[in-house]
Amino acid sequence: MNEKLYRLMLLRRRYCKRGIYLLILFTASFYIYILLFGNLKSPQVMHLTDLYRCPACYGVSICPELYSNQIILQSDRRWSGVFNAKNIYYGYTKSNRKVILKKLAHDWELRKFDSNICKKWNMKDDCKPVHLLNLSNVDENLLSIVQFNFTWPDLEPRKGLVMCPYAYSVYDLIKPLIDQRALNYKSEILNIWTMLSINPEPIILQILPKSHGWPVPAYAGVCGRLEVVAYEGEPISSLMHIKWHRKLKYAKKILDAAMDFTFKHDRFRFYLMDWSLDNIVANEKDEISFVDLEDVIVLDKHISPRKDLAEWYQRYNRELIGPGFTFSIENMCKHHLSDHNLWAACYIIAGDDNPLLYPIPKTINASRPHLYKLLNECLNSDDRFKTISKLQHYISDMLLDEKLLGLTSVR
Repeated sequence: MNEKLYRLMLLRRRYCKRGIYLLILFTASFYIYILLFGNLKSPQVMHLTDLYRCPACYGVSICPELYSNQIILQSDRRWSGVFNAKNIYYGYTKSNRKVILKKLAHDWELRKFDSNICKKWNMKDDCKPVHLLNLSNVDENLLSIVQFNFTWPDLEPRKGLVMCPYAYSVYDLIKPLIDQRALNYKSEILNIWTMLSINPEPIILQILPKSHGWPVPAYAGVCGRLEVVAYEGEPISSLMHIKWHRKLKYAKKILDAAMDFTFKHDRFRFYLMDWSLDNIVANEKDEISFVDLEDVIVLDKHISPRKDLAEWYQRYNRELIGPGFTFSIENMCKHHLSDHNLWAACYIIAGDDNPLLYPIPKTINASRPHLYKLLNECLNSDDRFKTISKLQHYISDMLLDEKLLGLTSVR
């Protein structure tokens, strides 16, 4: 018995020593990482801009405000400079309005982009970004990046903005951005090429400004490779505990947004590829904003179709391609109108993946059974345009029913 106890004590000592060694090794590695690659202070705003990479950057519209400390980084997020993989920072203006500062890509994505610039522009391997201003084929390269995203790449995945059905429509898309600025045209095109290559969100936010009623963050500007937008609230995915009638408000506004992105612009349709409650935020007034606009299909509805668009004037209804959030970019781009946004909106509020409105309270199912029927039709019917119009009106009527709202005050 004594011998067994002795052996057990030896084993315990051995494992304790190993645990201590591992703890020391982890602690040492952590502090070495901090010393080599980061610091415990929030990074200064100008250190984030990478201005030296211009004109292969997003622009310089908000640089004066950053230089004059009109925008200050939030200091209580101590670890953001070390572990901020998404390169998203928080700050506030002198007027105390919260803002978000986004580099719009991971560090490895930016490094990869920089390492390929010289090759993409057929320049010497040791070229500098400023040398791009000497090139004469900037328009050609702008068109090629859009064309690449429209065709289905075999070697690299499609990413960012898809301009369809013809790539040349991108010039009409960006014309308002060029016209409102008095800077060098070539520099502006290079900025737009960079955004299309890395993340087109600043382009979309300027074409669909919040001031014109679009459900997106207010755009403040860009400096180098940093975008500044207003803080518009918390992700709806983190608000699933709220009262059900507030969820119903969000659902109605999500449906309205789907219709706006599809119909509101007089020239283009905007089909969002990344519908998710993580990417939609809500503020204290229950206003919603779509905050991740990296992956967007922009369809020019005023083109003259060629022979390759035999079905252009027909509506495209989403097919049952597969389970979950699946869709066909190719089919959307072959038709002048698609129900993609409508189906996607219904999917995040009533689909299979943690939907906003489910479970519907028993009191609502008893008093308003048509809601479930309309949601199911929106997901599965052949005419979502008709169904979603009925659904919008039905939810609006529910939101005006004070008695009904009283029934849903407690889940």
